[in-house]
Amino acid sequence: MDNNTLLFQDKGSGRFKDVKIYPNRLEVLKKGVLGGKHTEIVYLKDITWVNRVKGRDVFLRNRLLTACVFSPSSRFQAQEFVNALNMVM
Repeated sequence: MDNNTLLFQDKGSGRFKDVKIYPNRLEVLKKGVLGGKHTEIVYLKDITWVNRVKGRDVFLRNRLLTACVFSPSSRFQAQEFVNALNMVM
């Protein structure tokens, strides 16, 4: 599988405007405090496990023992997000 193959995409909610899963990374388009946008990339090799799913929020644990929070648009999309992560990892 090519590293640029899109496995999951969601419009996100709140600060998270676009959530994408690729075979080797997560890309999130975040909205800044002053209205600017930037892309945050988290590599899947750094994620150790899914800590919990609470409502729409998905909490991931990385190797530095810090939590990464992603917020898809709905609870169903959050579960699909976790399923796509489990498929890749």
